[in-house]
Amino acid sequence: MRLYKNRFSLNKQKKIYLYFISMILLSVILGFLFYFIISDSNKLLVMDLQKDFFNNINDNKINYLSSFINSIISNYLYLFLIFIFGFSVVGFIFIIILILIKGFIVGFSISSIIGTFGLKGILLSFIYMFPHQIIFLIILLLIGFYGCCFCYRLFMYLFKRRMVNFNVIKNKYIKIFFISLIGGLFCSLYEVFVLPHLISFFI
Repeated sequence: MRLYKNRFSLNKQKKIYLYFISMILLSVILGFLFYFIISDSNKLLVMDLQKDFFNNINDNKINYLSSFINSIISNYLYLFLIFIFGFSVVGFIFIIILILIKGFIVGFSISSIIGTFGLKGILLSFIYMFPHQIIFLIILLLIGFYGCCFCYRLFMYLFKRRMVNFNVIKNKYIKIFFISLIGGLFCSLYEVFVLPHLISFFI
């Protein structure tokens, strides 16, 4: 077996990061446009759901504990799945799919808020996005990057017969994962306990 360098070149890292950033932006744009493609009946359904959500915030009818549990489960599900798929040769495919799904949901949420509330929806969608949704997308970008790197190195070890120091790579990957969990917790706390109060000022 040939000795394989554990570190990617700087140019290769930049290319992978740019690919992930482009992928997230594309998924957000597709999600944004999808709202304008669905049927009028589905739009009405989405608008009713959005109005109910914002009315509950305005009337202070939020179950904070239940909302926090749902938010943290959702965030941690993304992170755990990406982390686990990183230990598979073909896991990068599922990592990319998960990131695309999250970006699509964010984009659809933005357009549905704007479609429901008009010009005021632009401000509401900005409040909805910043900073927790942006931070979580960056977290997914980070853990997804390292997950795909681990997949690549595993592939090089199994099929190209190159020596890889998995202990160093694994420890760094696990460290990034725990940092991501902390970031995901912050996003959930902000979404549930801070965001509703900000939104209530503009409804």
